Amino acid sequence: MSWETRRKARLERWLNPPGLTFESQEAKNDYQARITRMAKAMTLSGIPDRVPLLPNYTFMPAYVLGSNAMAAMSDQDLGFALWQRFSREFLLDSYNFYALTCPIPLMEKIQYLLYQWPGHKGLSEDQTYRYVPRDWLTSPKKYADIALDPSAFWLKEFVPLVCGALQGMSRMELFTGLSWTEPARLCLALASYGREDVQEAIRNLMEAGSLALAWERKAEAFVALLAGQGYPSFAGGFSKAPFDLLTDQLRSRRNALLDIAREPESLLEAIEVLTPMVAEQAIRAIDRTGNPIVFMPLHTGDDVLMSPGQFERFYWAPLKRVFELIIEAGGLPLAFAEGSYKSRCDYFLDLPRGGVTWIIDRTDMAFLKRRVGHHCCLAGNVPGYMFLMDDPKKLGLYCRKLIEEVAPGGGFMMSSGTALDKANRPMVRAMIETTLEHGFY
Repeated sequence: MSWETRRKARLERWLNPPGLTFESQEAKNDYQARITRMAKAMTLSGIPDRVPLLPNYTFMPAYVLGSNAMAAMSDQDLGFALWQRFSREFLLDSYNFYALTCPIPLMEKIQYLLYQWPGHKGLSEDQTYRYVPRDWLTSPKKYADIALDPSAFWLKEFVPLVCGALQGMSRMELFTGLSWTEPARLCLALASYGREDVQEAIRNLMEAGSLALAWERKAEAFVALLAGQGYPSFAGGFSKAPFDLLTDQLRSRRNALLDIAREPESLLEAIEVLTPMVAEQAIRAIDRTGNPIVFMPLHTGDDVLMSPGQFERFYWAPLKRVFELIIEAGGLPLAFAEGSYKSRCDYFLDLPRGGVTWIIDRTDMAFLKRRVGHHCCLAGNVPGYMFLMDDPKKLGLYCRKLIEEVAPGGGFMMSSGTALDKANRPMVRAMIETTLEHGFY
């Protein structure tokens, strides 16, 4: 079976989700029209009835509707209500799922250290979560541990480092030991689970799991509710470039870039082991959700952080493989090209036509349309700062210029060039109304 056939089957399932009840025929028509509009643009398989409106936000629904990040992260029911109100009022062609918020009680339970959140460790209630840059992987020699057994590394080394309540997991005997079930080893292997610190970590993990499961069940019900009202989620899965997985979690970006020179082979070995795992995580998600789109924010691949040779070897080659595995499974990668990709955009042509959609941050859209617009769908790139201005006419003119320069021939979706936390309601309205009035191919 070809990847095109698999993709067609996934799109059909997304268009007609089994077991979903629509609240009306109008809601069903709206739901299918939105998916059809996005799918035609993303796959370059036809000219949509108009330019799709793609959401690119995190906490914007909360702030636009008079709330804030802490409220949305503390009260799941409130968060869902805000996201639903935002979808109904602004009528984008999909919504950016509330999962991005992550509940504060869960992070408190595991004593999460990788990020700060509103009201936590000096952040005000009005701020969103913030990454804490740190070298959790303290030496490039640790890349060898990842390559040898990534599951063991995450479970026994990384998770106990970034979750204070789970430190005891570092002392667990893993069942992947080759001889742990033999009589001579059985007692020694199981004894670690009798340790007080290990048992405490397991109890904390179970309690956190209960919180997460309750959140997940509510989230699934919320997705079904909004779909039944005519609103599809903008993605069914999430993934990253393997290099970004390392720099977003394990190693500071500065040291990871230095490791390209200091420990290139060890770094590559770890990346090669992680690459299929990164893709498989995304594929399992779209299998579960029924939505074939995989959102992929790209953090280190822009024009300035790596030389061309470094980019090709350490960033693009493994990322390309992740793209290929997702495409082969019938998925639709939605890559967020953060920063400028003017010198990188020719790499987009390495992938199948209509295989990957690119959300553009700072790269000139007219240039990209000429260079790669025949080969892939482009979304963006309304500057984030414009949404904080008080000049809807200026933002509307920017959007109209985008439509004139990038929409002809299809393969364009209107979106902000960065993930928005805050925005002024009239500015959001200006982008939408301009697209609805002028967004025709």
